[in-house]
Amino acid sequence: MSVELIRDLLKIDQVVGKDQIEALVEGEIRLPENKPSINKILTIDGDAEVTDINISQDKVKVNGVVKFKVLYSANDEKQPIHSLDASTEFSEEIEIEGATEEMIADIKSNIEHIDFRLIDESRVSVKTVMEIEGKVQSDNNIDIIKEVTGAQGLQVLKEKIKYNDIVGTNKSSTIIKEAFELEEGMPDILDILRVDVKSYEKEIKVVDDKVIVAGVVEASIMYFGDDEENQINYLSHEIPFTHFVEISGAVKDMDCNLKLQAADSYFDTKEDINGNIRIVDLESIVKIDAKVFEQREKEVTVDTYSTSKKFNVVKQEVDITENIDRAEIKEIVKGKVGIRDNDSIKNIYNLNAKPIITDYRMVEGKVIIEGLLNVNSLYLSGATEEITNVSEEIPYKFYVDIEGIDEGVELDIQNALENLNYNKKGDGEIEIEADVKTLVSINRIKKFNIVTQAEELEEDIDKKTRPSIIIYVVQKEDSLWDIAKRYNTTVEEIIETNDIASPDNIMPGEKIIIEKNIEFEL
Repeated sequence: MSVELIRDLLKIDQVVGKDQIEALVEGEIRLPENKPSINKILTIDGDAEVTDINISQDKVKVNGVVKFKVLYSANDEKQPIHSLDASTEFSEEIEIEGATEEMIADIKSNIEHIDFRLIDESRVSVKTVMEIEGKVQSDNNIDIIKEVTGAQGLQVLKEKIKYNDIVGTNKSSTIIKEAFELEEGMPDILDILRVDVKSYEKEIKVVDDKVIVAGVVEASIMYFGDDEENQINYLSHEIPFTHFVEISGAVKDMDCNLKLQAADSYFDTKEDINGNIRIVDLESIVKIDAKVFEQREKEVTVDTYSTSKKFNVVKQEVDITENIDRAEIKEIVKGKVGIRDNDSIKNIYNLNAKPIITDYRMVEGKVIIEGLLNVNSLYLSGATEEITNVSEEIPYKFYVDIEGIDEGVELDIQNALENLNYNKKGDGEIEIEADVKTLVSINRIKKFNIVTQAEELEEDIDKKTRPSIIIYVVQKEDSLWDIAKRYNTTVEEIIETNDIASPDNIMPGEKIIIEKNIEFEL
């Protein structure tokens, strides 16, 4: 009877490789002609945005731009503080063996540090240290064999594979627009100094053929007002939004991975009904990357042979990423920002913070995450009556309980700042309270040699010349399947002959008796 192969299709994201590099981006910021000359740089910070990804043989080329926000003091009696936006392009290569142009790359970029030097009253030299992480994946449709039947003395070894069946991916964007008025008591706007916009999701819901994203765009605005006592002012405003990302084949309650990014933002100021500049018209483009998947389990054939006929078996090695568990936690990070002893804080003008993961490890069923909340604040100095910049690093440590953690797993950790509150404590300190959201994904990459083709040959296996009994000494990494296949017997026969109680725990050096059994066709 000929061999019959029952086939199936396995659709997986196979990780080809990943690597991380540190890049130095150097540039020069030039002051526009309509801006007053620079007296002193108060602060420079920025964000890195990846604009283009090109994959070639064993390489990933990443193009992007670092967008700077600059605050500086000027010799301007009417408005001593000014701002400007600038950018520097970058291009870096990450070497990832096995990468080819038809694959997909996932890039994460993070600014670690920005150094600056004032060249003259209109030019600033900037050096940015960035961390760029690249991961290359291949969307594979693998033709597998889930069942082999028909051959005499046929033995089949199967394994269960847990994997993410990728239903579909899509990139989308939405424009969030809103005009809002200043709260009563705040001074009129003379000049917008800086606008920081971030977006985060509140709720994700997968329904038929789409993902519904309910999120928030949060705008933090620093402006120069017409009140001499309170010239620098700060306000925060949230704009809720709902967006639909079309993904064909998505079904209700499937899993979804989502990335949100407030890419480009534009603002304008307008007059209210009394003719005062008190309305901010904000527009932000939110980019959304969505991937819908379903966790599945399949039995696949990883080996096969016959006890009576010789077999030709073709295998393919695949890496399967098993998602063991995911956890999302929200923790409050508290700390203080202090200033020098001989100074005092008259007024806080602006404060921003960024969480950075510095280390993580797995200990006794827990993931321990350590990080720093980098805080940067502008305040009016009581000693000098000048606007002064102060920075602080507030350490934090989170504990996440997740089942299935062992040495063979990989951790994917992402964090984001969702809320930030601060207030002046006495004359010399600022109290900080930040809500940090951390998403932890536990994955295990397993290598499988999956049978893709099996053919029974005409040649019989000759057992007649073998000894009636063979004493086999178990070698390191031997399994009963390996031994049975080597001597053209079955696992069941070895277990019965040797009275083995626990077939998964045979030890190196253990002696196994192999009896000769000759099959006769009737």
